[in-house]
Amino acid sequence: MFIKPKKERSKPKPKHSKQNIPKPHPDDPKYVRTKQMAQIGLDKLSRDYVIEHKKLEFLSWDYVTEHGKEFGYELWWDPCDGWFIYDNEEDVNYTGLMYELHEDCSLMYYAYIQDGLEEGVEVDFYPSGKLKSYSIYHKRKNIEIYYEWYENGKIKMHFDDKLKRWFHLDEEGYMLKKAERK
Repeated sequence: MFIKPKKERSKPKPKHSKQNIPKPHPDDPKYVRTKQMAQIGLDKLSRDYVIEHKKLEFLSWDYVTEHGKEFGYELWWDPCDGWFIYDNEEDVNYTGLMYELHEDCSLMYYAYIQDGLEEGVEVDFYPSGKLKSYSIYHKRKNIEIYYEWYENGKIKMHFDDKLKRWFHLDEEGYMLKKAERK
């Protein structure tokens, strides 16, 4: 009878992942070229570029507070189903413009609601008043487009339903997450 000798077990090799790859050295010519090419694309997703070239339009504070209802005071989550925005005064799921304010009364966000669900544009702001995110929803479930920026104006997250992909970047422009949707 033949007995095989026991082999020493080696540590399992880590699975290849982009998250395990160290960031390239800044002096590496490949890195500089790639970073420059990537920067051109990132610049086209900066807050100022998107506002100017995508022709995004925004409502003023006066318009929002005059024509909308404030979440937390006039509107709340539906007591029976927490997914819907409920109008306490009318005793129905809300349809119209909804907003919320920061403690200093600057606009935190506004969104269009239809039958209690987000339908259309939602715009979020930093306490400084700078644009934080811009998105277009359909029945709160399907997002047509989503932009989110760091306060300095660099892109943080982006989703485009036509391209069926989204990504999340750090403030230096390095990819943190990327996914494609079928």
